[in-house]
Amino acid sequence: MRNLLSFITLLFLSLLANSQSPKRIVKRLGSDPVFFVDSVNIDKSQLQDYKPEEIASVTVYKGKEATDILGDDGKDGVVYIFTKKYAKKSYWNYFKSKSKEFSDRVPSPEADSTIQYILNKRILTSNFEGDLMGIDDKVFKEIIFLDKETLASEYKITDKAFGVLIKSDIPENLYHGKKHFK
Repeated sequence: MRNLLSFITLLFLSLLANSQSPKRIVKRLGSDPVFFVDSVNIDKSQLQDYKPEEIASVTVYKGKEATDILGDDGKDGVVYIFTKKYAKKSYWNYFKSKSKEFSDRVPSPEADSTIQYILNKRILTSNFEGDLMGIDDKVFKEIIFLDKETLASEYKITDKAFGVLIKSDIPENLYHGKKHFK
């Protein structure tokens, strides 16, 4: 029993030591990282124009990854920020390219407020835009529409017109911070 407790403690401590907290990542960035919001290069001072609840995802590149993206301009790091509005438009465009029914039933990004997204059996209720934006051809499998009755009986959701079940694999680099997907 004591060996098991020691092993669990050692495992926990090693996971803590190797984890990358946001503060650690920011400290490793240089003094002048390059920022992009919705794929547009912005000045660091413009970041204050965005509220935290508007942000869908943030990806930080440093070192060789950053210089591979921007050359010498990326030497202090590159930060990509995507807003929920941009993410919604991105996944809406992707899903409509994959399903005529999606295109017909969800004619605009704003029209998805009456539907319930379900990703691999996980009901998406809030702050999911980054997860859906992370779906691409490498992981996408299919889109299945659920009528109101199925949505109510299988998922206990009664306040939406229909459901969209998205099936996908989990991205290979999920745990390396390059995808925002669960």
